[in-house]
Amino acid sequence: MKTIYATISLMILMLLSMITSTSFAQVADTVVVSALPPGNLNDVINYDTTAGGSVPPNTVFLLKPTGPLDTVFYMTAPITVKGNVNIVGYINPATGHPPVVAPSIANDNSSIGNFFSPQGNDTLSLKGIYFLGTRTDGASFTGRFVSPSGDNNVFIIDHCVIENISGAGTPNLFDTYSHDHSSFYVTNCEFRNNQDDNPQNPGFAWLDPGTYPCDTAKFYNNTFFLTGGYVLGASGYGCTYLDFEHNTIFISGQGGAFDLYQMHNAVIQNNIFFGVSCAGYPESWYNNVPGSWGSAVIPLDSLRSLSVAPYNMKESDRHITIQNNAYFWPQIIVNNWSQINTAGIASITPIRPPDFLNTQPGMLTNKTSWPNINVTNNDSVDPGFDAALVQTAATNMAAFVDTLWHNNQSAAGIRPYVNPMADPPSLTADWPNVAANWATTQGYPVPENLRYSNTALQTAGTDGKALGDLNWFPEQITGIKQIPNSVPTKFNLSQNYPNPFNPTTVINYSIPQSGFVTLRVFNLLGQEVATLVNQEQKPGSYNVDFNAANLASGIYMYTIQSGNFTLTKKMVLLK
Repeated sequence: MKTIYATISLMILMLLSMITSTSFAQVADTVVVSALPPGNLNDVINYDTTAGGSVPPNTVFLLKPTGPLDTVFYMTAPITVKGNVNIVGYINPATGHPPVVAPSIANDNSSIGNFFSPQGNDTLSLKGIYFLGTRTDGASFTGRFVSPSGDNNVFIIDHCVIENISGAGTPNLFDTYSHDHSSFYVTNCEFRNNQDDNPQNPGFAWLDPGTYPCDTAKFYNNTFFLTGGYVLGASGYGCTYLDFEHNTIFISGQGGAFDLYQMHNAVIQNNIFFGVSCAGYPESWYNNVPGSWGSAVIPLDSLRSLSVAPYNMKESDRHITIQNNAYFWPQIIVNNWSQINTAGIASITPIRPPDFLNTQPGMLTNKTSWPNINVTNNDSVDPGFDAALVQTAATNMAAFVDTLWHNNQSAAGIRPYVNPMADPPSLTADWPNVAANWATTQGYPVPENLRYSNTALQTAGTDGKALGDLNWFPEQITGIKQIPNSVPTKFNLSQNYPNPFNPTTVINYSIPQSGFVTLRVFNLLGQEVATLVNQEQKPGSYNVDFNAANLASGIYMYTIQSGNFTLTKKMVLLK
């Protein structure tokens, strides 16, 4: 019987595979948005709605340059529509840079309060965009990146850079406070220079005080560069499932990576925590209860509020894996703690340097009470980042920390930024000190490169790959292989093999000239489900592995684009 069902399913999928590319194009409504006068982006999206105020289903907003110059889209108001919002940035083929989205300046000198305000039960999907909080007059944007007004929101962010969201009035880029059932799927992004006068602000998201504020938070291959506080924080329930893998936190102000001391279902592995919580905490703020709120990179406490209704959790039900991570504090920061303590500031000193892990006694050894908490192979070791970058970043952060502790916990306008956009955004936005070949040497169009020299850490992951964000090791993040001694004369995209497949297949393609190549996979709704190639490539023939283990059976489309060449083919996943 199982064989009959499988045969019928295969026949249905093969019939579906006859759907033409034209019908596929009709399913996904792509709206090309050009950078016209200020406010064009929010005007297009906010007013491209149905009668009920929702975005038409399956709409993709494509931010595309109209000429060889880099493009800036200015926003005069938040994007507040109902329904799913899917915005994709088109990489400028002349420069290799993504489009920039930045706040405009109103007549009263104000700027937008936040970029996005989902209404609830929505999915916000952002890909290939540089969000910049710097205005054209050089002033810093002071608001939130996302501030939802409803529950049940899903945030999908891939290959984006989010910079200088300083977060006045809230400690986070995503202000999900008081909203339940948020989910975050964040991949291949850099969050840089997001910091304000409060050393804890802004983090990524604060998840209180809803009953179930966060369902799922998955962070793969991201960098947090010169940032404020926690990536995720919650004093109560926190997050149902946290999966934090191959991320790099490079210099943060105060608070650990997570303020989720009652975390109960989490995997934290293959990360680098470098200079996390450089401000430390005054000993007087610490309540001296092991595992409680404090300055550890990862604090673990007992299930206090979660041991009672409506949660009724047991310690034995917690599943936490923390393994193969590296942590380190640069000497400049270590010296700064000693200098502040020597100053003897009343009510502040002594400063308590952060630990990597802080737990209740027995949590790591008592397998009867905590059978599923596993902490292994986490080492204090210097990754060997660029010495000049470490010197600059750590010095800036040390000055910031010193000022705030001598100034009633305020940094007095000092922000420890490193390598910000040198000029305010304009219609001819420049990219100072960004390598022309950034797409093949590092994953982000930024001046810094966080590739490190410690060769032991470059294979120390549970998967045999480098710890931290693999975008700094592009040869490890992709399964792309160039076929030797092959010089094609024309573009080509071959049918994947095997087809149907379960769950892996191989796609071959050829390019006759150098150029920026993308190879993406879409479902039949036109939603992008995977990016297989997104980089500059030399002439040649290539093959790339595609693993669809996380996708459902069905018809998928894969599209290659290089210059003016675009070709789409179908493939069948049959599980």
